[in-house]
Amino acid sequence: MAWDNTKVAEDDFTSADWNDMVTDQKSRLLVSTGIVAPSVAPTTVGNIYIDTANLKMYIAMGTSAVSDWKKVLTT
Repeated sequence: MAWDNTKVAEDDFTSADWNDMVTDQKSRLLVSTGIVAPSVAPTTVGNIYIDTANLKMYIAMGTSAVSDWKKVLTT
C-alpha cells in the first residue's frame, strides 16, 4: 500500500497534521535481512535484522553503534 499525504481534517478532534505525527514509512521498516551479521548501526530501536545465511536474528537496542544490535536467536 502506498503512503498518501492525507491530512487530518481541520475539524478533527486533534486538528493535527498526520504526517507530522508519524515518521516516513521508509525509515520505519522494522525487519531487514542479509547474508552476514549487521555491519552498520541500526536506525531505530526495535528494528530486527535476520542473517539468512547463518540463521541468526538481531534486535536493535540503540542507534549509535553496530554493537547496538543484540543477537536474540541462533540455530
